[in-house]
Amino acid sequence: MSKFLFAILFTGTVLMGCSKGTDNNSDPDTIGYFMTNLKASMTYTDIVNTFGQPDGDLGSGIHIYYYDLKDGTKVYIGYTDKIEYARHVNSSGTIIHTLI
Repeated sequence: MSKFLFAILFTGTVLMGCSKGTDNNSDPDTIGYFMTNLKASMTYTDIVNTFGQPDGDLGSGIHIYYYDLKDGTKVYIGYTDKIEYARHVNSSGTIIHTLI
């Protein structure tokens, strides 16, 4: 009986541990994390506190902060004194999603 109970508990523990690895909403370098956490009302400080320092700034006139994601795509955040837009783009710069 105790071997059977141990087998059930062990299997449940392993399955719970595996499911955590597939949660893209907790990894800051994924689009899921940006989709869950990016809000139009964020200040620059909020953005940095949530996503870390941008990987760069492409802007000329306004800031266009960008973040490189694990899948090779990027998130562009157009910012003046507020977020003007946020876009998820592929490697050639084509918009995949408009986030804000």
